[in-house]
Amino acid sequence: MHNGKRKKAYEEVAEAIRSRVFSGQLVQDQQLPPERELAEEFGVSRVVIREAIRTLELAGILRVQKGAGGGTFVCHDLDKPLVTSLENLLAGGDISLNDLFEMRLILEPPAAALAAERSRPQDLGPLREILEQAEQSLRNSRALRNNNLEFHRRLVALAGNPLLSVLCETVLSILVSSLRGKLNRRTSQTVHRFHHQIFQALLAGQADQARKLTIDDLETLRDLYHRMGVEVAQDQASRKAS
Repeated sequence: MHNGKRKKAYEEVAEAIRSRVFSGQLVQDQQLPPERELAEEFGVSRVVIREAIRTLELAGILRVQKGAGGGTFVCHDLDKPLVTSLENLLAGGDISLNDLFEMRLILEPPAAALAAERSRPQDLGPLREILEQAEQSLRNSRALRNNNLEFHRRLVALAGNPLLSVLCETVLSILVSSLRGKLNRRTSQTVHRFHHQIFQALLAGQADQARKLTIDDLETLRDLYHRMGVEVAQDQASRKAS
C-alpha cells in the first residue's frame, strides 16, 4: 500500500514540465506555449498552470517575462532558491556580511589550489585574458571591479567542480549586491595585484602558494572594507547581543 501523500495537480504539472527541461525536450530560452494551450494539454485549469509556472519560476527553471514579447521561457538559474534563502537570512540578521566573507575563505582558497593542480597552461587563457582587461581598466573603478570579480569566477571554474562554482557564485553575488556603492578604485587596485601573483602560482602548478595568495587576497579585501567603515567583521557574540 502506498502511503505517500498524493501530489496536487499543479505539482504534477510542474514535475512534467521540469522533466521536459532536464531531458532536453525544452531547451534554454525556449518559450512555452500559452497558458490556455498548456491547460488543454494537461487537462487542468489555467489557475493550475499558473501555480505550476510560479513553482518552477521560484526554482529557477522558468522565467516569466512581462510586456511586449513576453511569455514564459526556460532558464537554468538553478541557484536562485539558494540565493533567495541567503538573502532572506541576511535581511533578517541571521547571517552577516562577515559570514559571507568566511564562506569565500572556506570555498575559494581550496578552489585555487585545485585549479593549480588540475589546470594545464593552455587552460589559463581565460584567466590571462581577464587580467589583461583589468590592466587596461586600472583608472576605471567600475570596470576594474567587474574584472576582479570575473577573475574569481574564472579561478573557481578552473577547479573543475560545478557545485563549487555555484556555491561561490551565490555567495559572491550576494556580497556584491550588499556592498554596492561602498567600493573605491584603490581597493580594486590593491586586490588586483594579488591576482597577478595567483596567476603565476597557477602557471607554476603551486597549489599551496595559490591557496595562500587567495587567502591573502580575501583577507586584505575584508580589511579594506573594514577601514572604510563597512561592517564585515562583527563577531557572533556581538551580533547575538545586538
